[in-house]
Amino acid sequence: MSDAEQVEFTWQSVSVIQRFSSVLYPLDTYELLRQAPTIGYVVSDLVLRGIMEAGKPAAQKGDIELLVNQDNKTLGVKGRDVDEAITAFKELQAFYIERLDPSPGLATQYVEFDGQGWAKSGHNPTTAFASFWSDFVPLQDLGSALGEDVSHFGIELVPPNRDPNTAEWFHITINPFVPSAAKRYVFRFLWRDPDVEGMLSKVAHTEDILRKLIRKIERS
Repeated sequence: MSDAEQVEFTWQSVSVIQRFSSVLYPLDTYELLRQAPTIGYVVSDLVLRGIMEAGKPAAQKGDIELLVNQDNKTLGVKGRDVDEAITAFKELQAFYIERLDPSPGLATQYVEFDGQGWAKSGHNPTTAFASFWSDFVPLQDLGSALGEDVSHFGIELVPPNRDPNTAEWFHITINPFVPSAAKRYVFRFLWRDPDVEGMLSKVAHTEDILRKLIRKIERS
């Protein structure tokens, strides 16, 4: 087994959400939920009667939850596996385009991928980050002001000079997982983009990207 293959991932949650830029919610929610069982979703009678419980999915298919929020003009899926979530999202897109006859003016403001979980590599994350930041002079200066040696407890990556309230944004964090800081990392990988196909293609390789980042940290 190669060095790169030794990073093991456990996903806590993975969501793919589409936000529409239409003035109003552009889909017939009742019809969407009424027909959702044709692609395998289980929809409760309460939901079909218009009673949506706060924080609850509109429907479910195995580990995949269907998320509908008319107030935020969003539609998407949530699961515990990257490939399954992306596949379910693509299926949902094809379903509403083919079955619900949305307006020709239907437009997407952005699609957002948000994945969270843990990673194990066989290395000590706290030691890895201490080594990674050890030669970073501005951090040493901050330690001087504190009168102590200091280190960053992880990494946080965002695009430079960009407002996070834009349709194009990413936010990736990797830290030692506090309950098991000598054994595991905890990570979050968020990617938002108006280019639906480009974004889905990018996040399909999320684990490869995280592996590369972790190995670069550990090889410092």
